[in-house]
Amino acid sequence: MSTRYARLASRVDAYSKSVNARARKLCAEAGLDPSLLGIHPHNAMVSLHYGKPWPGVNYSKVRKVLWLLNERQWLASDLLRSYCDRKYTELGNYEGYLFLHTEGK
Repeated sequence: MSTRYARLASRVDAYSKSVNARARKLCAEAGLDPSLLGIHPHNAMVSLHYGKPWPGVNYSKVRKVLWLLNERQWLASDLLRSYCDRKYTELGNYEGYLFLHTEGK
């Protein structure tokens, strides 16, 4: 048996990995190196902004990569954090902790 928090955290982890995998796939399709996911899309957009687009780069896909990384990657963890905060506030710190970290359905 696992705790409520552990079950929710595993879903958050799966969601984040899924978003990251999709971003890496789009990065490769855009003509960028997916192993440099944290910096390559950003640098490509900066170059485009300054009028020096990189040849062979699909900027539509680069925008989607940046959207996934900036807007969607942390969505699930933010929801989990707000859920935990709400439970701690509603039930009190000790009872909120027990609610999240004990077995339950």
